[in-house]
Parts: sequence; C-alpha cells; structure tokens
Amino acid sequence: MKGIKRVVIPVDTYDISKVAAEQGAYFAKLLNVEVSIISVNDSRQYMLSKMLEDKIGKEKQCAIDEVKKITEEQGVITTTKLAEGAPAVEIVKYVKDNDLIVMASQGRKGFNKFFLGSVSEEVLKTAPCAVMVIKEKAKKWTVDDLASLSKEEE
Repeated sequence: MKGIKRVVIPVDTYDISKVAAEQGAYFAKLLNVEVSIISVNDSRQYMLSKMLEDKIGKEKQCAIDEVKKITEEQGVITTTKLAEGAPAVEIVKYVKDNDLIVMASQGRKGFNKFFLGSVSEEVLKTAPCAVMVIKEKAKKWTVDDLASLSKEEE
C-alpha cells in the first residue's frame, strides 16, 4: 500500500464542511502532508441565470476561503481549487490513488437522498483512494485518542 501524500477536503457551503476541514487538517499534520481543498460549482448544469450562477460561485469561493483559514491555522500547507461540473465526478477526477479524501456528509435519507443524490456516497464508490466520511456530529480525533488506541494494542 502506498503512503498518503495529500489530504483532499471537498467542501460546499454547509457548516459541516468546517468539521471535515478540522479533521482533515489534523490528519494532514499527523501525516506531515499538505491539504488540497476542492469545491465544485454545479450551477451550470441547472441552466440558472448568470447572476445566480455568479452568486453561487462566490459562495463556493467563500466556503473555500473559510476552510483554508482552518487548515492554515493548524500549520498545514494548503492549496485550493474551484471546479465546475458534477461534484462527485470532479472530486474523483481531481484525486490521485495516494490521496486521502476527508469529506463531510449531511446524512440525507429517503426522498431527499433520492432527489438530491449523495456526493459522499458516489465519491466513496468511485474514488481511487481512501475516503473518510465525517458525520455531522462526529467526534473529533485528538492525539490522546491515538495514544489510547496504541496502548490498547500493546
């Protein structure tokens, strides 16, 4: 198995992306690798007005900037990308087989999942690398957690 060379954090405009950013930055720091943040503007596929499309693009860029602040505060080198297209497809095209994707999931169920789809589920199925999906109310990992795990293995 190849070692992880980069942590990729896909973000959207939801606050849960910030949780994924904190966890992704933690693992990047632990692994001594850089973070790459990607957000995908999918507004063109819905044929929206130019003004609305621009507004969505600005919101995506603001989300990227907020998440970048979180990762850089942890002392992690961070690059960003704003892509256009279908989110799961663009995320999978962006990653390499030695990346770790750390992404958030809204946990939609029923009709909403059917109608809106699940980007995290699609990425999980098609990505060529490891994928960590953070639930909305997930516990944050800390160094103490890893220390206690290694003590249990002894």
